[in-house]
Amino acid sequence: MGSFDVLLNDARTQFEAFVEEYRSALESSLDGLTDEQARSRLVPSATTLLGLLKHVTWMQRVWFEECIGGRSRL
Repeated sequence: MGSFDVLLNDARTQFEAFVEEYRSALESSLDGLTDEQARSRLVPSATTLLGLLKHVTWMQRVWFEECIGGRSRL
């Protein structure tokens, strides 16, 4: 189910659908790529697909540590 299929549902259901859709999109973008391809820059900035994956992974870990674990980053 895509995130636009749940627009009339509650906010949590919408949020979970958006997160899952973006996780799937990132995963499918990396599927079948070599390490070199995942590290290549496709835009003028230093952004790479592997860098996006690392950022998303880090943000989810921080969110769980703070929201679920009650630990502060500071």
